[in-house]
Amino acid sequence: MKELKLGKKYLAIISIVIVLIIPIFFGIYADFLTVSEINLEILLFLLIGLVLLLVLGKVMESFLYGKKSKEKMKQHDVIRVLLNDEGKIVLLVFFPLTMIMEELIFRYYLIGILLNHLNLEIISTIMISSLIFSLYHIHTWFRFKDLKILISYIIFSFLLGIYNAYLLFTLGIFACIIVHFSLVFIIYYNLYKKLS
Repeated sequence: MKELKLGKKYLAIISIVIVLIIPIFFGIYADFLTVSEINLEILLFLLIGLVLLLVLGKVMESFLYGKKSKEKMKQHDVIRVLLNDEGKIVLLVFFPLTMIMEELIFRYYLIGILLNHLNLEIISTIMISSLIFSLYHIHTWFRFKDLKILISYIIFSFLLGIYNAYLLFTLGIFACIIVHFSLVFIIYYNLYKKLS
């Protein structure tokens, strides 16, 4: 029965990603597809932000996750695959697809709608999209039923949302996807190393 549920979850991820990609071919928010601005100052800001997010992930893992929380994180799909060395399709296909789905929904489309249709200011757009992205991660409560895990996901995803919104405006959606995938994988990998 559990495999059937996992199958439905992954089928849903594939379907959502396909639906999200289709409008891009029709030029929806095409300005978010390419690098719009790049200089040394932007690259320095992005590098500092990346380092701060990595440090935050490490700090939260060390101070926020107790033994009980770490044990519960063994249930996370990515960590479970790393620990058991089974189900590599989750790691190779569905984990990246999830990052693509989240970036398309919360950065590409949500920011596009807030800016282009609701005519919000850039700062308001970034904060609202980051807040919604953060609140989306409340789903972790239903999976782990652990307040510390929930708090860490909400804080980290809010700050990642701000960072990736800036990335979207400067380097485009592909950079957002790469950074989101890389950061989250590094954090899960570090946690896996502690658990193994």
